[in-house]
Order: sequence, then structure tokens, then C-alpha cells
Amino acid sequence: MGATSEVYDALREADGTRVAVKLLRAELCLHAEMVARFLNEARTLMELRHPHLVRAFEVGVRPDGRPFMVLEWLPQDLHAVLRSAGGRLPTTDCARLVQQLAGALDHLHRQGFIHRDLKPANVLMACSEPGRMDARLTDLGLAKRSSGAATAAAALAVSTGAQARLGTWDSMAPEQWVDSKRVDAKADVYALGVLWFQLLTGRLPFEAGDEKGLMFQHLLEAPPLALLAASATRSWVGRMLAKKPVERPTLGELLGAFPNLPDAGGQG
Repeated sequence: MGATSEVYDALREADGTRVAVKLLRAELCLHAEMVARFLNEARTLMELRHPHLVRAFEVGVRPDGRPFMVLEWLPQDLHAVLRSAGGRLPTTDCARLVQQLAGALDHLHRQGFIHRDLKPANVLMACSEPGRMDARLTDLGLAKRSSGAATAAAALAVSTGAQARLGTWDSMAPEQWVDSKRVDAKADVYALGVLWFQLLTGRLPFEAGDEKGLMFQHLLEAPPLALLAASATRSWVGRMLAKKPVERPTLGELLGAFPNLPDAGGQG
């Protein structure tokens, strides 16, 4: 179960493959924006293919009006993996996961999409064994679609209030706090930096008890990079968490650096 959807374990009738059926909650079907976001996410996943993006097999609407999507079965998310590991992972596993997610995000960006909600709960695990971790980015419900998005299906219109904050507070880039609707790919780079910091240290770079406190820290306070061992990795995380989007690296630059990162080990 999720905040907006119900998820069921099922078997595909055609071949018996185990799948997950994601169904929009009945009460949310009364809101046109929620229905549009759900269907847009499903259709995007149907068209975009990447080894580290969750795969969708089918999308539709039930006779009672509730939209659904059929996804590959991945019952464990990164949040659960972190919890079972005591909150942090070995540096090589951290780098492996970040590299995989950077690849998936870069693919989304090249197709004209910004994810806007990267966090451990939105990363599903195909394999969680140390040294072999295999992640799948999921949940494009808050994804921003540019006018030049390359997917063939026409997106349903979504209207969001100008003052709405879209995303998860812990991972939102400074500009996302100010205007969620106008962010670009650098907001996802920031969120990936937050995730990398969390994987390495077992805590978030910014922690506060309320929205206002978190916003202040993300906008104005420097991240506690001293908690990371002095290394090339710390330098990259620091750049990814820069307050100004222009000072953050591109995902292409990050992906190009992985072969030379001493903490990365052998990536696959």
C-alpha cells in the first residue's frame, strides 16, 4: 500500500509471470489531477525503457473507473534495504546504486522528463545482495514533462497551484522549495546527492522537525560534508548539493567520473 495507490501481487495470465498491479485509490479517482498523474506515469513507463527504470507491462482503467498499471514484481525498496543494514551501506554499494540511478535519471532527462521525487522509497530493488545490488527507479507521479518530451503518447493535462511544493521535503533542491513547477534536471542531481550522502552516512544532510526548518537548511545552510571521508566521492557529493543549480555537475559528468572514482570499485 502507498499514499496514493494500492499494490497487489498477481500473476500474468498469459505466461504466469509474477507482477505487481498498482491501482489508484478509489477516493483519489474523484480528483482529475490525480487520475491524470497516474495515467501519465503509467504511459511514460510503458514507453521508456532503461535497465534501471521499473518496467511497466500494461495500463488501463477498470469498469469502476479506477486506473491501474501492471509492473514488474519488485517487492523490496531501498528504504527497507537501508533499514535492514542499519541505515548505511558500504561505499562500493553506494557508488553502484548511485551510478545506476544516475543512468536512469539521465535517460529520463534525455527524453524530456524531470523526476522531482527521488528518495529511497522510490527505488525498488531487483537484487539487494552486497556487491550485486540492482536498483530500479520508480514512481514518476510527480515527474515534470517538458514540451519537447520524446514519448509518443500525448500526456493528460495536469494543473497544479502556483504555490504547490512538489516533492519530498528531505530531498528537495533549494529551487524546488521556491518554485517546484520550474525546476530542471539539476533538481534531480541535488536529490541524488542527498541520497548518496544518506547511503554513506546513515542520515540525511539536513534534518529538522518541520517544513520551515528544512526549507531554511536546504536554502541557506552548508551540508555537513565533514561526515564523509575525504575523497573524490565527498567532492562529488558536495558539488551535487550546491545551492545554485549552475554549480552542480550534470549527470553525464558524474557518469563519466565513475570509472575513476576510487570508492566505486567494479560497477555493473
